[in-house]
Amino acid sequence: MKARRFAAGVVGGMVLAASSLTLAHHNTSARYDEANPITLKGTVIQFRMINPHAKIEFEVKDEQGNAIKWTVEAGPASGMYRRGWRVDDLKPGDEVTVTGEPAFDGSKTMGLVKLVGPGGKVLE
Repeated sequence: MKARRFAAGVVGGMVLAASSLTLAHHNTSARYDEANPITLKGTVIQFRMINPHAKIEFEVKDEQGNAIKWTVEAGPASGMYRRGWRVDDLKPGDEVTVTGEPAFDGSKTMGLVKLVGPGGKVLE
């Protein structure tokens, strides 16, 4: 009887811990500045439709013409697929316009708000 209670307690604790980690992971307002979105135009380096979040890496030219690499965190691959996006919709060299919420830590990362890709295809 004691062993069953102990096992139930351990399993319950693991479920609670996992659920709190999941919620913490998806709290984008703690990582990205939702109040100050920015829009950048650049060239795709890589598009990875992966879980838990798709990633888009692209280069933006600064005022001196230097290439600055940015990474955009989008939604899950399954959600993007339901919106009509496929893994080959963005290829290296494609021009994109990205609006996103910049990271608070100053890194060149952002949470996706809107992406306009080749042919005007939009992802929000």
